[in-house]
This record gives sequence, structure tokens and C-alpha cells, in this order.
Amino acid sequence: MRKRVLVEGLIFYIHVTIRPLMQLVKLGGSVITVKSRYRYFLQQTTRKIVHELKKIDDEIILVHGGGSFGHIKASEFHLSGSPASSSRSGISIVHRDMMELDQRIIGVMLSESMPGIGMAPSSFPDPFTPPFDLIESYMKAGLFPMTFGDVYIRNGNSGIVSGDDLMLALAIHFKPTRVMFLSDVDGIFDRNPKTHPDAELRKEVKGNEAFELNREDVTGGMGKKLGIMKKIAETGTTVYLLNGRHPERIWNMGTRDFIGTVIR
Repeated sequence: MRKRVLVEGLIFYIHVTIRPLMQLVKLGGSVITVKSRYRYFLQQTTRKIVHELKKIDDEIILVHGGGSFGHIKASEFHLSGSPASSSRSGISIVHRDMMELDQRIIGVMLSESMPGIGMAPSSFPDPFTPPFDLIESYMKAGLFPMTFGDVYIRNGNSGIVSGDDLMLALAIHFKPTRVMFLSDVDGIFDRNPKTHPDAELRKEVKGNEAFELNREDVTGGMGKKLGIMKKIAETGTTVYLLNGRHPERIWNMGTRDFIGTVIR
């Protein structure tokens, strides 16, 4: 666009590039799959989420977790860690399953007129660094780029890059307007709500507050996720953790009616 500038009584027009607002969204594996049932995709829950996301006017970059498409076989074949010593079959199976999950999500997106395009980290020059220029190109073309947790092999070593690692890299580079993590819980609790019925939902988290976060998986569990969220918040972007089973709650973010946790 052109901007009118007045300098010493003279009018000049300069070209100013204004970047569209952008939001970064993580679809947690716990909300789009049943994590205890191998390759069990929750299509209707995913559809509800996508139905709400497509109403957002801003550009959107998506990341999704592995859930039962990634964690079960990654654990079985001992693929956790970075690097990991693992079998070729395990690497191939987990990658195949993650690609299938990605395509199932894209199928839902297409049915909701939200054209997504998948990006597998195993094909990135650096699996922990998404190809930012390519992502920009996809967004300019009206597509919704989506990457995901995946296996990788580099210099003879194998390992896993998690969706949370990718969220941090994307947040640092793009500096989104806001970041959303959609999970199967309402937010961060002071104690594990599944073992403590009186656990309280923390509306806001700042600094180095400690919580009982003992839900683990091959990519670090909720403890690592909270650490990633705090790192993103340190860049100046507000982070929201909310229950993806109630995606309509995204419209209350930033208000007192919001049900979830804000990480600043």
C-alpha cells in the first residue's frame, strides 16, 4: 500500500508493506486421536475444530501432534529421544502413520473449504527448522500450511522432532498475533485433575511456576509442552491453552469469559 508522508511542506508517497495478521495453531494429538488406540482418528472432533478455525480472518499456520498415529509405534520401536537408535522398519512405520494422519486432517479441512497442504519435517534440510520461505509462499497462494511431529535421520542418527519443537521455531520466526494449543484438557491445573478432583484451573501462568505435570509420552509430555509455551511467551506472543473439544472457546480468548490458560 502507499502511505502519504509530509516532509518540510512537501508530500511524498512511500510504499509500505503491511504483513497480514497471522495465528499459529497446534492441534494436539490427544484431541484429534484416541491416544490409547492405534491409528484411531477423531474425525468429528477435528471437523468441529476446523469449522471454527476457518472463520478466522487472519492467516493460519497449523501444526499437529501424533497421538495414536505417532506415539504408540514410536515407543514400541524405541524412537524417542534425539538421536535414537532404532530400526529402519520403525522409522518407516511411524512416518507412514504420521503422513496418513496429516492427510486425514487435510481431508477434513478440504470438506470445510479450508485448503491445507502438508509439510513433513523428515524432508526438511533441518527437521527442526521449517522452510519459512516455502510456508510464506503457500500462505500467499491462499493455502494453509500444516506441519507435524515426525521421524528424521541426519548424519546416521535417527530421532523425533515433535510438533511442539516446530511450534517454537515457527513462533520465533513469524511472531504470530497469538498462539493456540488445542488439547484434551481445559488448561493447566495446579495438580493433575485426573487424580485430584479438587484440582484448580490456572487462568494465567507467568514465570517459573511449578505444577504436577506427570503425563508423559515419547516427546516429553505436558511438562515439555508448558516449557515450550513459556519460551514462546518470552518472545512477546501470548499463548493460549484450551480444550479442543470445545473449539468455540477460541472466540473468548482475551476476555474474562475465556475457559483455558493464558501463558504470558
